[in-house]
Amino acid sequence: MASRKNEANLVYDMLTRAIIEQALAPETKLPEEAISKQLNVSRHAVRLALQMLATDELVEIRQNKGATVAKPGIEQGRDILRMRMELEDVVVRTLAGKLTALQVEELRKSVELEHAYVEKDPASYKGQTCSFHRTLARMTNSKLLSKYLDPLLTQSSLVFYIYGRPHWTKCNSDEHAEIIDALEIGDIERAQSIMRMHLEAIYERAFSDDKISDVNSLHDALNRYIGSGVRPKADAGV
Repeated sequence: MASRKNEANLVYDMLTRAIIEQALAPETKLPEEAISKQLNVSRHAVRLALQMLATDELVEIRQNKGATVAKPGIEQGRDILRMRMELEDVVVRTLAGKLTALQVEELRKSVELEHAYVEKDPASYKGQTCSFHRTLARMTNSKLLSKYLDPLLTQSSLVFYIYGRPHWTKCNSDEHAEIIDALEIGDIERAQSIMRMHLEAIYERAFSDDKISDVNSLHDALNRYIGSGVRPKADAGV
């Protein structure tokens, strides 16, 4: 049986993925007991996972009210995306001309998955586009850079959910491919320019006036991720 720490990490990973893929709306309630029963893990493990998510500012925990998915205000949302732009600029400057052939291949396969998912699996597409940026950060081998950029990437998903829907599909995978091309040949200025243009376009779309209102229940959202390492009870439910 998985230890409590391992269980907590599995719940953390599942909820993080659900937030990245916008399966959970901001302010969705996250009751410990319901999650524990559905995922067949201890309440203590769920509590630890929620505390970890709160540290990442993905979840808000209020005394006597429990945990909910965080809802960044508009100014906080703008700050998240602005800081992300600055850190991703550091990423491309660090990687330009230094990617190995294997790293280039990994990035190109990531873009291929984006193209494969965009029409048939929208949730996985959202996760894959975020994964591309996360992979770039990992390839810098800077733990400090990843430490600060990783939470911003996930928090961006909350910003897009609140302020940017239904434009999530417009994260341009072709621009990802162009970024790879520039990094591979060591063209720092072009890599910076494309990344800046790419993120500025995302920023503009994030604060579009268009909105949609479809919202998943917690139960339905988690059902998508069951099988990713956490085994639910046969009769689990919320």
